[in-house]
Amino acid sequence: MKQSERIGAKIACIFSHNHRYIENALESYKLKGPMFAFLLTLSHKDGCSQESLARYLKFSKATATRVITALEKEGYVYREKDENDRRIYRVFISDKGMGVVPAINAALQEWNDILLSDLSDDEEQIFRKLLDKTKNTLEEYDRNSSN
Repeated sequence: MKQSERIGAKIACIFSHNHRYIENALESYKLKGPMFAFLLTLSHKDGCSQESLARYLKFSKATATRVITALEKEGYVYREKDENDRRIYRVFISDKGMGVVPAINAALQEWNDILLSDLSDDEEQIFRKLLDKTKNTLEEYDRNSSN
């Protein structure tokens, strides 16, 4: 088997560990799956539409609706209809939601520290550059695929 054939499995392994670590770290806040990503995004893009939030985070509209409903149930966000277009819901982070953002950032920083702990500073820089390059390649692929 070629080295390149195992890249997806390695990425999946890292993703799985990331998911488990973040969920365990945020368990007391009842944040599951992508809920933390929605809160982080709303902490600096407050009041965006559900659709634009889904698009920005690369989730389906249905997934975004489920996540936002769960966050709303926990009191982390609230929705309001857009004043100019009543078909659009704007999503806002509540004070309770803003209060959990530092814990999310701390958990993500701890995860990064664990993930990068065995890399030298130079290796970390190279790793980050390669991840950015790969991410950009995939974004370009998505843009070309949707045309």
